[in-house]
Amino acid sequence: MKKINYLKEGIRITSLLIDDIIFLFEFRMKDTYFTRTGRSKMSFKNIILFMINFVKKTLQLELDDFSKIASTPNITKQAFSQARQKVSPKAFIHMLNQVNKWYYKDIPFEKYSEYRLLAIDGTVLEVNNTEELRNEFGYIENQNKKVARARASALYDVENDMIISSKLTHYRCGEREIAENLIDQMVNLGSYNDLILFDRGYPSKDFITFIESRKLKYLMRVSSGFLRVVV
Repeated sequence: MKKINYLKEGIRITSLLIDDIIFLFEFRMKDTYFTRTGRSKMSFKNIILFMINFVKKTLQLELDDFSKIASTPNITKQAFSQARQKVSPKAFIHMLNQVNKWYYKDIPFEKYSEYRLLAIDGTVLEVNNTEELRNEFGYIENQNKKVARARASALYDVENDMIISSKLTHYRCGEREIAENLIDQMVNLGSYNDLILFDRGYPSKDFITFIESRKLKYLMRVSSGFLRVVV
């Protein structure tokens, strides 16, 4: 029951954000976008709502269903593709940050031995193989063919099933570099006696120095000969 109430409150906070005109002004790609009703096939609010919906069917079927629920004219895939380019991706990062701030400030969240237990890991994603995405995120070469790839990484609250920060970036970007960015995002949001878990691939003297400089606690899987002296 508590989790359901927390979910409802999270939805309420998200709804307040989406309805806020300042949110629109801050996260539209151009000042001229969404200035007049009727010019766009989809409103700013409806674009956000559709994009955070859990899509299970084909894109066109989902758009058709959404149009019925929202009582709006039918939207084609092409119209949606044009409309979503008017919304800054940073809007979704801002929404996540606001929900996280509320959750950890007002909710008695789960801890492990009084620590907020976090884990960080990354993966390589297959993205749509277009020239634009190959230039943006990089690629691998497979049998003389260039195939687009991207690297994703997330800092995750293990006990509470919450993503604290995440990043989608160039395929060849190093895991430690991304991890530093995610940790700094977390520190800016606020830390809560955190203990961060790292798998193999992360340990290095420079990376440990970085974590120590942020005064964070961490547990890292290393080989027995990694460091002879640990301070």
